[in-house]
Amino acid sequence: MAIGLWDRERRIDVKIRIPDIEGNTNYIENKKSVVLIGANGAGKTRMSIWIDENNPEINIHRISAQKSLNLPQMVSPTEIQMAEEEFLYGTTNDNKYWLKQYGKKSSRWGNSPETYLLNDYDKLMRLLMTENYEKSIEYREKHKNGNEEFDNDTRLEKIKEIWEDVILHRKIKICAGKIETSNRNEDDYYNGCEMSDGERAIFYFIGEVLCAKENSLIIIDEPENHLHKSILVRLWNAIECSRPDCMFLYITHNLDFASSRINSQIIWVKEFFAEDGWRYDLLDDINSSDSLKLEIMGNRQKVLLVEGTASKSIDRKLYSKVYPEFNIIPMESCNAVIQTTKAYNQTNNLHYEEVKGIIDRDRRDEEEITKLKEKNIFVPKVAEIENLFLITDVIRIVAEKQDKSEIEQIISEVQDKTFEFLTCKIEEQALLFTKQKSQNYMVKKINEQVSTIEEYKTKLSELISLDDLQSMYDQELEKINKIIEERNYLAALKVINNKGLLPYTQLPNKFGWKKDYYIDYVLLLLEKKDSVGNRLKQIFRQYIAEL
Repeated sequence: MAIGLWDRERRIDVKIRIPDIEGNTNYIENKKSVVLIGANGAGKTRMSIWIDENNPEINIHRISAQKSLNLPQMVSPTEIQMAEEEFLYGTTNDNKYWLKQYGKKSSRWGNSPETYLLNDYDKLMRLLMTENYEKSIEYREKHKNGNEEFDNDTRLEKIKEIWEDVILHRKIKICAGKIETSNRNEDDYYNGCEMSDGERAIFYFIGEVLCAKENSLIIIDEPENHLHKSILVRLWNAIECSRPDCMFLYITHNLDFASSRINSQIIWVKEFFAEDGWRYDLLDDINSSDSLKLEIMGNRQKVLLVEGTASKSIDRKLYSKVYPEFNIIPMESCNAVIQTTKAYNQTNNLHYEEVKGIIDRDRRDEEEITKLKEKNIFVPKVAEIENLFLITDVIRIVAEKQDKSEIEQIISEVQDKTFEFLTCKIEEQALLFTKQKSQNYMVKKINEQVSTIEEYKTKLSELISLDDLQSMYDQELEKINKIIEERNYLAALKVINNKGLLPYTQLPNKFGWKKDYYIDYVLLLLEKKDSVGNRLKQIFRQYIAEL
């Protein structure tokens, strides 16, 4: 395409009008994207339609959340202008002004743009095949005349390139009137209409964007539809790069995706209150407090609060795969998880299903764990989240996948190193448990009800003695020694509160990996929707919590 459609240095020259606030006209310009986010029913889709209908000077192409992904088995090429108009407007007409202002609403959207089921996959494919056919003729004619220096790339070829970059294990073959697909290392092709929902959605999204007019505003309602979290950001980054001339407007509940957009304007849509009337805020970014409000209030999905940060949390990476039915939100500290879970579950009028939390065990006793569970806060059966990756069944699955013959030897050696580690750290671990136990006892005493200052003084004087402390410490030493003597491996994982355990066992080294790669490999296996992935998911749920 000689027009330089994929020149990455092209300037975005799109200025869009958004609904007024208190009678003031608002515009957004010099942004690569706009993200509409907010609660269900707040009017996000309705606002995007308002933007579509109130910017007549701009080319706007909108992709509905309600759409058919039935890819036709075969299409025939037609005349290129007709194919393009039917794709963009749903019909064709000599009156181009009518097409844009009225034809699109009646033909593409059935006069019901809010609820109409968009069914244009056949029109998209007809446009792609028509262009591909015409470019093939052009290629032959140019070569006959000895001209080999011209741009003859097609949109279909670009879709294939992006699609295969996103879906690494699959490939596409362009045929006459159809596309075929196959595994990357095989030549057993079948018709593209038999692709999975996710594969067809990826092809559709790429095609819709590439076929939009130059300098368009492209509106995508629910860009996450049918897409796995692992490829969502990568796909839309690639699509945006393919159209540097366009501005993108996303409607989403996915806060991670919203935060991933560069040079973006966030619009928090709070309420649709009258015809052409919205209450909304313009945000430069989604900070931690706002993101929590938006995430919880902006979707009906179950919410699971975990420890860690959005970018570095192993907790989030693991729990998002073990509990895919939950929306995972990192809260940085266990206290934040506890307090926020309690607070939101005490509020009955918010727009969400339920909020639960998972925190590290951190030497909590069974009484405390039970009380937390009553508040929808759960504690794994191991001391540290990293210890979950040392569970015997997890090690066995990884070893089997790596075709290791000495599986039981690997497990035995890991267990030996675990007990060796605990033996070396026994005094440290006993002290940690003693400190925690004594602190819990003193807090309990301090918070007991008293009626006089004298009574309170008495309580404080009885807090704890040095002899009591020594007794606590000796008891903890005895417990840990018993674990070592009995070689109770799960009990060892339950008490070792030290992130150095996993590298100390040298488990990753047995596969030729570093610690992080071992964890990433387990996470990769968890992502797979096969027997191994399901087995792993059940194992982790067994040792974390059945939510």
